[in-house]
Amino acid sequence: MDTEPLNVLVLNASLKHGPEVSSTEEVTNLVLDHMKEHGEIHITQVRLSDKNIPVGLKYRESEDDEWPSIAEHIKASDVVIFATPIWWGGRSSLMQRIIERMDAFDEEASAGHPAITNKVAGIVITGSEDGAQAVMASIMEVLSFLNFTMPPQCCTYWVGEVGMDPKTDSERRRKNPAVDKMAQMTAKNLVSYAQLLKEHPLQ
Repeated sequence: MDTEPLNVLVLNASLKHGPEVSSTEEVTNLVLDHMKEHGEIHITQVRLSDKNIPVGLKYRESEDDEWPSIAEHIKASDVVIFATPIWWGGRSSLMQRIIERMDAFDEEASAGHPAITNKVAGIVITGSEDGAQAVMASIMEVLSFLNFTMPPQCCTYWVGEVGMDPKTDSERRRKNPAVDKMAQMTAKNLVSYAQLLKEHPLQ
């Protein structure tokens, strides 16, 4: 049976500015490439470091606030991938900023009008020696409260070995079969659950 294309949004919280390719972008693209193996997807990638996202909890904090546009992309997506590097043991400041600005979604849900429903969330994490599991858990807790659906194994991560030069991470990551295997499973599960929710949306 033919299925409609899935709208996939990537929120890349790398601290690097475009067009420089970041490790987070590389691993995210690996997941996206595997997602394409399971059906047609329309991809929108947002490099948060190149956006003006002021501190605050309102839907719009200033005239040039770009959060409202990002929020509308979230609402229009079937799958949202939250991609972050680890800095000093935690998610990047940009990922934290997005989580804080999504607080308005939680308020809508509390009022009985969830803005986030029938949307699947995935996570990509990169780092050198830090713990991906703790960062993953803290992000998943937020996404759960915001009403995202998270499939089994919806995260792909890479953290390098102790004492290795981070500049060699990319080469070693590409040779690591476990990262590609995670990306394959993440891609399959994100597409499967997004298609399922499209055909049988939660009421």
